Amino acid sequence: MTSHKRLFDTLDILVKQIAKISVLNSQAGLMNGKIGIAILLYQYGRYRNNSEMTEYADNLMEFYSQEIESGIKFGFDNGLYGIVWSIHYLIKQRFIQADEDIFDEIDAVIFRESHNASSLFNLGIEAEKGLYVWSRYISNTSTTENKWRQHIENCIKRFHKIVISKYTNYTLPVLPCRTLIRFFHVCQTLWINDLFRHEIFMLYEELLEIVKISYKEEKSISEKYILATLLREIPMFDRYIFIGDIPQMLTLTDVNNFYLTQWILGRKISIPKVVNKTILSITKNHQQINGLLDLLDSDNVGLGNDVGGLAWAIKKL
Repeated sequence: MTSHKRLFDTLDILVKQIAKISVLNSQAGLMNGKIGIAILLYQYGRYRNNSEMTEYADNLMEFYSQEIESGIKFGFDNGLYGIVWSIHYLIKQRFIQADEDIFDEIDAVIFRESHNASSLFNLGIEAEKGLYVWSRYISNTSTTENKWRQHIENCIKRFHKIVISKYTNYTLPVLPCRTLIRFFHVCQTLWINDLFRHEIFMLYEELLEIVKISYKEEKSISEKYILATLLREIPMFDRYIFIGDIPQMLTLTDVNNFYLTQWILGRKISIPKVVNKTILSITKNHQQINGLLDLLDSDNVGLGNDVGGLAWAIKKL
């Protein structure tokens, strides 16, 4: 059997099992919930011309709205920011049809809430909002451009308030690399588009020491690697951040994270060869695949879990 056929066969098995139990999933979010699963099934259905998987995805989209109405936290991976980002993505990719006013009520909630700007640990939640704001800014018409530009400016102001809160602490906080990845992605995207460069440069200067400490303490190989590739674009960080040796094989969590992060950021990431090598090794191991499927249930069927993430990674090869 060729490696190409093995990948296709494994993908078919994983997605069909995910679809069967997806309706039992009780969450609405992107990484662990129904909307992330729906995106996977829509993409697979289009990729394999499989109308049955598209119907599964349609059914999931009917369920998720009920769970939003019952209340959901802010955040990207499993919160409201990720859900509205996903809806916007599905509309742009023409998987679903909806009028622009579908966002009005949710946007009102998003931009009415306010996070505590007195803690650097809120940098992550603000960066996650920034991912959604930027996606809306680049796809809106000229009549709404000023509104979304104002939202971007407000996001930058919030970044500044959060970052200067470091002066109220006796020690510099250690931030997750995932937080820094999203923050620097938003800022560098604005920089490339010649927006708020002066403000962004000031933010970078304030964060230099925190980034160095946080990078050193991070345990995730994929998060460190992705952050390092982003910081290569910024001269003041490039000389302090080095990509260390990568193991010959990676954990499934790291493998999945490379491809999911690349998709969420919407930018090409230099993915190490060992990532695809690990995927090929897993697909050759029938015992490992069966073990993953045996552990699959309604609580761990999402994109952010082993089986959903592996299916996503295989489809992106």
